[in-house]
Amino acid sequence: MSVQTNITTLKKMVEDIQFSGRHLLSVNDLTNQQIYGLFELAKTLEPWNRSGLNVLQGNVMATLFFQPSTRTRMSFETAMARLGGSVLTETTPLISSSIAKEETLADMIKVVSQYANIIVIRHPDADEATGAVAYADCPVICGAFGHREHPTQALLDLYTLWRTYGRVEGLKVCVATPDLVAARTGHSMALGLARLGARVYLASTRANRIPKEIMDKIKQFKGHVEEAFDMNQAQFNEFISEMDEVYLPGCSAPKGGEADAWKKLMEDYLVRYETIMKTLKEKNKIVYVTHTLPRRPGEMDLRIDTSPGELYFKAIAYSVSIRMSLILAMIGL
Repeated sequence: MSVQTNITTLKKMVEDIQFSGRHLLSVNDLTNQQIYGLFELAKTLEPWNRSGLNVLQGNVMATLFFQPSTRTRMSFETAMARLGGSVLTETTPLISSSIAKEETLADMIKVVSQYANIIVIRHPDADEATGAVAYADCPVICGAFGHREHPTQALLDLYTLWRTYGRVEGLKVCVATPDLVAARTGHSMALGLARLGARVYLASTRANRIPKEIMDKIKQFKGHVEEAFDMNQAQFNEFISEMDEVYLPGCSAPKGGEADAWKKLMEDYLVRYETIMKTLKEKNKIVYVTHTLPRRPGEMDLRIDTSPGELYFKAIAYSVSIRMSLILAMIGL
């Protein structure tokens, strides 16, 4: 296929998604048709994950990260570079930008949007970040706002699931963590799974169950959603042996005196390597395990890394193509 043919094909796929010039602040900003359009475009772009397709030369992405990031920031920057665009990066805005001189986030976004064709922002205050996006003169991508949502992580993990099974509809997926209040990736993933017809299971402590506002949105899709509370490690592993995927969204562990108690609580949600292998042997069924990363020592059995159920590192490669797809859909071609 010639370069010109590639560009013609990509242009048609981008136009069909109909998301040019829009912001992405929630997975619910996309229709199901648009999500699947992004998936098909990402699959088409996969051959350029490790090389490049020079279709966005002259376009600039600004990444503004008020919280630490490795995978989200670098995969977006890699995706833009693979598409032939340029990147402006601000990873210490509280120190090195005019935010340190009490500039408002709204003013910062307004200014940066004059330099960039697209902005990716991560910010600890969901309300402040959402409000500031209204001042942008270019498309903005939420790279995680507070504890509310992380829509592109959900897109990545949904895409990985789709590439693994060829579908999302009907799959049994357990989103598991002691604290589903603070697990923004778990919120977005649960919403996306429900949207696309998966059977959603939410395993957490009752005290830190998924927020009502998120659960209400999930229930609007009228699919299967079930909560499971306060299981011990044996009960949890028995529960997940029936799943197609276990999704570990992770969340910020407390520091200081609460850290040890939190780590002990995490032990109840440890996916055992033996569970993966036993299910494969007895049921000829792979229970895939994915984690949004970074993971903390002791959070999971590292032998899963080399098991048939490992999906978290495979997802890293997929992250480039799905973010290439999103950038193209939002900037246009």
